Amino acid sequence: MTHCCEMMRSNVESTCEQHPDRYACPDALVDYWPKSRTYGLMIHDGGPSMIVIAYCPWCGVKLPERAD
Repeated sequence: MTHCCEMMRSNVESTCEQHPDRYACPDALVDYWPKSRTYGLMIHDGGPSMIVIAYCPWCGVKLPERAD
């Protein structure tokens, strides 16, 4: 997958040795769900919740439309 910028790529692909589940890691900020082409800000509430975003928080490019 090609993301809009290096900051988005590094955030979406980040891993943590202490937290195998990205949603358990407080340093994980953005997630990408490839099936729906959805980017979102992760909500660390114990589950895989996120707030869908339409623009990259780093470079400002418009992100792909959601594919349902």
